[in-house]
Amino acid sequence: MDLTIIIVNWNVKEFLKKCLESVYKFTQGLEFEVFVVDNNSSDGSRDMVKAEFPQVSLIANNENYGFSKANNQALRAARGGYLVLLNPDTELIDNSMKAMVDFMDSRPDIGAIGCKLIYPEGDTQHSCRHFPSLFTDLMENLYLDSFFPKSHFFNRYRMGDWAHNDLREVDQPYGACLLFRREVMKKIGLMDERFFMYYDEVDLCYRIKKTGGKIYFVPDIKIIHYANRSSNQVSVTCEHYKYRSKFLFFDKHYGRCSLLPLALSLVSRSILAWVIFPLTHIACGRPRDVKYFRQYSGIIWSEYLNFFKTR
Repeated sequence: MDLTIIIVNWNVKEFLKKCLESVYKFTQGLEFEVFVVDNNSSDGSRDMVKAEFPQVSLIANNENYGFSKANNQALRAARGGYLVLLNPDTELIDNSMKAMVDFMDSRPDIGAIGCKLIYPEGDTQHSCRHFPSLFTDLMENLYLDSFFPKSHFFNRYRMGDWAHNDLREVDQPYGACLLFRREVMKKIGLMDERFFMYYDEVDLCYRIKKTGGKIYFVPDIKIIHYANRSSNQVSVTCEHYKYRSKFLFFDKHYGRCSLLPLALSLVSRSILAWVIFPLTHIACGRPRDVKYFRQYSGIIWSEYLNFFKTR
């Protein structure tokens, strides 16, 4: 078996159908298998898979296990020499999987790769990141990454000065389409199931790099990514998951001592949200929605405090 494709689905039946149609239409020249792990969808996703894609190995969970645990269910059963995590809101437009496998075959020194993600209109998604750090967290909390989106210094985390047009080694591509060798998984272990969603692929890539593996971005291989089709259904809840996972990532990889600077950085965000932004709103009408910034400041604080209660 050359390749195992793993798709974790939650309530995006129509996008999942489009994704699977594209996988079977365009994936040629490989012996591959497809797992769909459905996290208790209520939109008929699993019935659609059973009826229209009987060749798919369907794992139907009776509750939402999150991204990491659901992927691990399939990873334990996977037979492919290469493993790819693929979001259900993606769509292949050519033989992308074969191109990724061929690239990896030609570069045995590389452990994992991500391809170029494009929006349906054809625009490039900036889908690679540096690993988060105390510095990038401060830039985010001061909104300097947003004020200077193309700055190498202020927007280092999102690699704002890079157009995603050249082959290069990166820290972490999006988990929307992340391919890695089976040997890598044997070396680093399965995904950390403490990450319900968000930072799961960051943790995975961090462990790959920590053990000496290389991760590359390959711009010549493209797939469509509709982006956030599951998370947008419960956007506020997902923000809680995001920051819960963020604090777990820092605690796991940088140590408990990293959480104090995170709190100080968060204080600066709160001052902006509760003091500075209301004044600038009165003075010049910007930002327009002060409540938005206060809401997300509150979400981050609640998850920061809850992190310690649960540890």
